[in-house]
Amino acid sequence: MLPLRFVGAAERLGPAPVVFVDGSPLGGPPRPDGDLHLSHWPGNRTPASLRRDLSTEIAFAFLDLDEPTRAELIGDCEALVLNHYDTDGVCAAFALTSPEHATRHADLLHEIASAGDLFEAPSDRALAADAALRNLSAAFDPGAVDEDARKQLLLEKALEILGELLEDESAHPELWRADVERHRAGATQLADAGFDDLVYMDFGVWTARPGNAGDAPFDPGRHAFFGDGRLDRALLLGPGTDGVTVRFVLGTRSFFDMASRAGSPRPDLEALRGALEALEPEGDAEGCAWRCHDPRGASPELWFGREGLPLYAEHAADHLAPSGIDALEIKRLVIDAIRATWSLPDDDDEAEDGEDIFAV
Repeated sequence: MLPLRFVGAAERLGPAPVVFVDGSPLGGPPRPDGDLHLSHWPGNRTPASLRRDLSTEIAFAFLDLDEPTRAELIGDCEALVLNHYDTDGVCAAFALTSPEHATRHADLLHEIASAGDLFEAPSDRALAADAALRNLSAAFDPGAVDEDARKQLLLEKALEILGELLEDESAHPELWRADVERHRAGATQLADAGFDDLVYMDFGVWTARPGNAGDAPFDPGRHAFFGDGRLDRALLLGPGTDGVTVRFVLGTRSFFDMASRAGSPRPDLEALRGALEALEPEGDAEGCAWRCHDPRGASPELWFGREGLPLYAEHAADHLAPSGIDALEIKRLVIDAIRATWSLPDDDDEAEDGEDIFAV
């Protein structure tokens, strides 16, 4: 198989064609037609027959092809390239660079990739491997090298650790144990909350019951509220004596190029943020306001509190503060923002010539 390289900026790829593993070259200079995409990212040119929900699944679909077909698709490509570091990308790269090892653990790799990119929770083992890869990224320090070189070394270390976790679920507990334990606590917290299942809106609302959380903030993680893969939008409301904490999160199924379903249209987070800010009473919490991420990102969110909530944060308690707006009013405004994205077909209930509208 081709060598694996990390190239963070599209303009540094060079003129030779490459295989994009996850990610895409959007935003860079024009690329040669000989590039092969094995990716579910927006703007991908993955062959239609290989399209799947996750880049890891696409990688396995590519491996399932016969050797002449794979060779034809690769053509003159000189390398496998990742342009970002995440769990699905690492799993896809592992499949393509260690196909025999990966094939023995294909189901588990699919679970790990879904935990990484879709925030699903198919098993504790998948959650552990995803947490290990994420925490490795935060802790990895190879010394004085540029960012692309650091990511290349990080990628090589991640592939090594992933291979060890596939063989031994107890490997590297320092990288995942705390995350799995916190996930279990968050899942219990979520199960104790009230739940509005607005599945027709691809949306769920969880409201903490007064007193159930004790002194702990209502902060179940993303892998708790997106864990079953049913919903792409989640609203977390934590009423308390000082107000209500709020976290409205858009999932990645409305961002990635999914083969199994069309992504739900996304509400205007900035407009919603402005509407809520206009209703927020004067408070005592310095630096707290309604905030949101850039809605063009893979999984942005809206919250009330302090700035600086990282993208794709599992938990948000350190950045949340109680809002003075009534929880029901917040829920109404969020639902209205989602409804505003709906595109309903025109239907005037008038029969065409010769049509019996009552025929069944």
